[in-house]
Amino acid sequence: MAVNAGFIYILTHPSDQYLIKVGMTTRSPKVRLKEHNTQFDKAAGEVVEATGQEWVLKEYFEVKDTYNAESAFFQRSPLTEIPGALGNELLKLDDKYITWEWVKEGLDAAKTIGIRKDTSQPPTPKPKPKKGAQWIEAQLEGTGLKPINGCGNGITKVAFECQKGHIFKISGRLLVNRPFCPACNPEKFDAYTLRRVEFC
Repeated sequence: MAVNAGFIYILTHPSDQYLIKVGMTTRSPKVRLKEHNTQFDKAAGEVVEATGQEWVLKEYFEVKDTYNAESAFFQRSPLTEIPGALGNELLKLDDKYITWEWVKEGLDAAKTIGIRKDTSQPPTPKPKPKKGAQWIEAQLEGTGLKPINGCGNGITKVAFECQKGHIFKISGRLLVNRPFCPACNPEKFDAYTLRRVEFC
C-alpha cells in the first residue's frame, strides 16, 4: 500500500459545540471543508442541510503517512468502545467518554507517528466498533423503550418511544446508560443529559 502524505483535520459545527468531525486528506483541508459543506448525501453534509450552518475548520496538521496517522489517532482514543464511532467520523464530545483531552492526545499521536516501516504489506485496518445498533437494542430490551427508526450509530440523536407514548430524541449510548423515559422519570437523568434530550 502506497504511503501518502497529507493532513489530519478537525471540523467544528456552530449548531452544537460538542459536535466535531475528524478527517484525513491528501488534498487541502480547505477543499475537503468545502466538500463536507456541500455533499448533502454524506453525514457531515446532512448536518449542514438540517441546520443551515456550515462546518468550520478548527485546526489541521501535516502528516507524513495519512493511514498511519489516522490509525494512531483512533488507537489513542476510546472510540473502538463506542457504537458506530468509526463509521462517519462525526463525534459527539462529552465530559466523560469523548473529551477534547483525548482528541488532543490522538492528534499528538498522529503528528508524531511517522511512516509505516513495511509498506509492502497492507496496514492493519482500524478496529471495528465493539458495540453497535444491535447491542443498543439488546440493552434496551425489556425497558419499554423502543427506537422509532433504528438506533443510529449510538452517538447521534435518534427518536425513541416509551410505553406511555412519549417520543424523544437522545443518543443510543446515553439511553443505554440511563434506560428510562426522560418525560416519565426525569429524576433518573442528570441536568447535563436532560439538556441534550429533544422531546418530539
